[in-house]
Amino acid sequence: MKKLVFCLFFLVLFSKNTFAQIVDSMSFNWSIYEMPDPEDQEFKLCYMVANPISSDTDHSSRKKPYLMITRFQKTRSEEISVYGGYEFKLNSNIFLLIDSYQFRLKTKNEIAWAKTKQEDINIIQTILNGSKVRIRSDSAIGTYAIDEYSLKGIVKAYSRIRAICQ
Repeated sequence: MKKLVFCLFFLVLFSKNTFAQIVDSMSFNWSIYEMPDPEDQEFKLCYMVANPISSDTDHSSRKKPYLMITRFQKTRSEEISVYGGYEFKLNSNIFLLIDSYQFRLKTKNEIAWAKTKQEDINIIQTILNGSKVRIRSDSAIGTYAIDEYSLKGIVKAYSRIRAICQ
């Protein structure tokens, strides 16, 4: 699944002639999308994406970071991921703070994920009950970023991705 989401990031970012993503709706800062599953066209991927409401970084050429929750219709499973906007420090973790709960996500290139499916479940449930997320990460070149995301509208967005990818 992690490789599929990694491919999804780059399909969404760099291609116009691949699998068509459809903007389904918005809920405050959260954009909701659906697209055919690249591994099995009979099913869909649904995902919700938000950009930070504030960032503190010393990285001068950083791309726009985002937090994403993906639902896989085929397996009815969900996954959290973070795109950092730069390549993360090799073999590092990022720190995800949801109100007063802290989680560590493993990094690979520009993306970070939960270490297990159970951790995905725990993080998503904590996010659904939270008010804000702060993410601290280090880049491969020694810079850092602290991004803050609002969770306003997340329950509605999450309900929508579950409904369209049931």
